[in-house]
Amino acid sequence: MNKIVNIAINDLRVFLKDRSNIIFLTLVPLAMTYIIGIVNGGAFGSSSQLRVDLFDLDNSALSAQFIASLHEANSSLLLCPAENDENDSCQMGDKTVLTREDAEQRVKDGDTLALIEIPAGFGAAVEAFQPTHITYVSNDSFTAPGFIRQAVDAAVLRVNGAIVAARVGTDVAGQIQGITFDEASREAFSKQVYDRAAGIWEANPVSVQYEQTAQTETSEQSGGLQSGLAQSVPGMGSMFVMFTVFGGMTLLVVERKQWTLQRLVALPVSRAQLLGGKILSRFLLGILQYAVVFAMGILMGVNLGKDPIALILVMVSYTLAITALSFALGTQLKTEEQASGLSLLLSLALAPLGGAWWPLDIVPEFMRTIGHISPVAWAMDGFNQLTFFQGGLGDVLLPIGVLLAMSAVFFAIAVSRFKYE
Repeated sequence: MNKIVNIAINDLRVFLKDRSNIIFLTLVPLAMTYIIGIVNGGAFGSSSQLRVDLFDLDNSALSAQFIASLHEANSSLLLCPAENDENDSCQMGDKTVLTREDAEQRVKDGDTLALIEIPAGFGAAVEAFQPTHITYVSNDSFTAPGFIRQAVDAAVLRVNGAIVAARVGTDVAGQIQGITFDEASREAFSKQVYDRAAGIWEANPVSVQYEQTAQTETSEQSGGLQSGLAQSVPGMGSMFVMFTVFGGMTLLVVERKQWTLQRLVALPVSRAQLLGGKILSRFLLGILQYAVVFAMGILMGVNLGKDPIALILVMVSYTLAITALSFALGTQLKTEEQASGLSLLLSLALAPLGGAWWPLDIVPEFMRTIGHISPVAWAMDGFNQLTFFQGGLGDVLLPIGVLLAMSAVFFAIAVSRFKYE
């Protein structure tokens, strides 16, 4: 293990001695991250609302109360088509109304995140304490957010809580000596208890008090920049990790031509130790690149989520995958020109394809599928879950697993085809 570490430290020392490498590791990615953040903040900063198609087939006071509870549970929800605006935030195009089939297709296409349907007779069923069902449809893929379901559950919990209070209150009152109910009075009493319970719940007897510092005149612009940086920090970080790590392909070719690798063979260093040291140095450079860009994001106030362990695991698994890909390809290259050209081509192709430059949400469905050929897409899926959707480790297990599987395959190819000559 010491030999692997020594080889990695030596490679890092050589890399960091070159001033141009330090500039490319720090100033260039930081500048690009900020520029792309501004662009994305202007283009996509207003898309913080979460589109959900909602059908209210009941149009009762209780269904309206349920919809209000949804907004209270998550103020970012944009309930379409009722809340569509002149900018067509619901992305309905020429349509003014939606059918259930249209809404289901919009969920499948990723145009909306979910479909909620309040059935006819919802209000009457609640008042009569009869079972009723609210339909919730979402995309079952790994990108389906759970916070919309949480908002629906919270709204349903309010209704169920008031129902339980009404049923229990009526039953208890009926058992008190001297109090008798006929059918009409029992129903009226239950409704009074239900309305009272719903009113108390709506008043939020226990709530969280939020405090915010005074906003400046540029707060709206700042919000757009923060949204743009939340996309560009992980996106540009992932792209420049490729630039940095793919330099290992050129390094292998150069050291083979200079007979550096061949001289190392004469030392008591095994093939696995030699390759392990080379891989470790590039992996550490990739992590260092991520650290530089994400440090800028933290200083700029970007919300990177609530689970730093999950964030680090996404970084590590992605960097492993790119490092493995670099050495798998590097074993087959013969010249420096081939290595540098392939490094540039792959970085500039895989980055936009995987959503490093812009969110994959704005591209057609078939392009999202094709984009997941790129390891960048899986990394961005993980980062987006953590930064935009405030997910945790459980929400990024699939992207991490896919990236680790890619790493295993690429490392197997690199080890089997590695040659000194």
